[in-house]
Amino acid sequence: MKLSIKIGYGIGQMADGIKAVSFSTFLFFYYNQVLGLSGSLAGIAALLALVVDAVTDPMVGQVSDQLKSKWGRRHPFMLAGALTFGVAYYTLFSPPAGLTEMGLFAWMLSWAIAVRLALTLFYVPHLSLGAEMVKDYHQRTTLISYRVFFSYLAGVLLTIIAFIVFFPKSEAFPNGMLNGDSYSGFALFASVVATIAMLWSIYITKSEIPHLSDPIDNPQAKHPLLAFITVFSTLKLKSFRILFFTKLVFMTMAGITQTLIIYVASYLYGFSTEQLAILVVAQLASLPFAPYIAKKFSVHFDKTKTLTVTILIAAFIAYTPIIMYLGNVFQPLEISTKLALVFACSGISQAFFVAYIIVFDSMLSDTIDEHELATGRREEGLFFAARSLALKASFGFGAFFAGIALDVIKFPKGAAVADIPPEAFTNLAIFAGPITLLLTLSTILISRKYDLHQDKHIEIRKAIMAK
Repeated sequence: MKLSIKIGYGIGQMADGIKAVSFSTFLFFYYNQVLGLSGSLAGIAALLALVVDAVTDPMVGQVSDQLKSKWGRRHPFMLAGALTFGVAYYTLFSPPAGLTEMGLFAWMLSWAIAVRLALTLFYVPHLSLGAEMVKDYHQRTTLISYRVFFSYLAGVLLTIIAFIVFFPKSEAFPNGMLNGDSYSGFALFASVVATIAMLWSIYITKSEIPHLSDPIDNPQAKHPLLAFITVFSTLKLKSFRILFFTKLVFMTMAGITQTLIIYVASYLYGFSTEQLAILVVAQLASLPFAPYIAKKFSVHFDKTKTLTVTILIAAFIAYTPIIMYLGNVFQPLEISTKLALVFACSGISQAFFVAYIIVFDSMLSDTIDEHELATGRREEGLFFAARSLALKASFGFGAFFAGIALDVIKFPKGAAVADIPPEAFTNLAIFAGPITLLLTLSTILISRKYDLHQDKHIEIRKAIMAK
């Protein structure tokens, strides 16, 4: 496969990276701290939008598996998503002035659903496309590396640009994130970049259409409106069921962390938006190492052990600063030392977290081969719809639990650091630190039961080819 096609395919995931960072880092903070929506209502809006995804993701996956067109099974849906995403995204960050709290809740909920639906039209078929384009056990990891790399690259670059260009500190707003007038410009920029990335990926990968799998005919499939029932049939496959619940728990914890990262960095660590941008540079610098780690570790340890090793390394390094905070070791440090410490921990842990995601998605593609051997059907859309649902829990369940936690600890909205009671700091650190760390590590207990290793996958591919 040409390098240009690999890159073009990967660029499409920039839209998901932009949406993921926007929802987890900026959207919740904007509605909660700037507009005054309670953490619980913001979290409920995120959770209800996820429920809609539970219906639309498998619907799009199933219909794209079966679609017959000269543009293939995936590209028509990808184009529809690309043409609608930007409008919905911009409107979400541009609520009219004067809305009541329930009005804000309704606006956030309705337009978050619209953004999720538009992205689903592109995202689920795009994931499925990648599983179709490459069949080899290790080459899949390589192609997925491009997708994951560009997704994280877009999120990291958007965060840096946001902190420096759209949310710099000023005399009126020492914390630039509290400047509500900056969010519409931020949303316009992000929506344009995401739309261009999706359209570019569609254009580059259209040459692959003649070489992709034919539409499947599944007489057992339910009506598309009931496809969310069909998608749970994927859980009958043990290897996929293990991956699904691993992803669900991992992304929920990631969602909690991402939702609270602005609160932790701004209020606990005392960093300015410019210093937050410097921290994001650490993640940017670490990205090129993630594909290398994923490939080398998966070859040496096999994929299942690689999940355990990468998440252990990533989690303990990532949570080191907040554990030090709870041990009263972090606070006495100079601000420059704090920044250097968090910079190093953020960069190193991010490389291993991204490697974890790359290997995980490669394993998921392997389970689709196992399903094909058992049923005779290539249903990437169905499986990636389930995977997409688990992934989107990062903002749905993550924001829900984070919002409830902020209200339980009575963390004030829009307050200066000096006005926040000490117990609110401590409770925030406990929830965002040890509790989240332990729950993240619990994914190891789930993933260690996965047994679709390389030798077994080779036999599966041979059997498929023989048929």
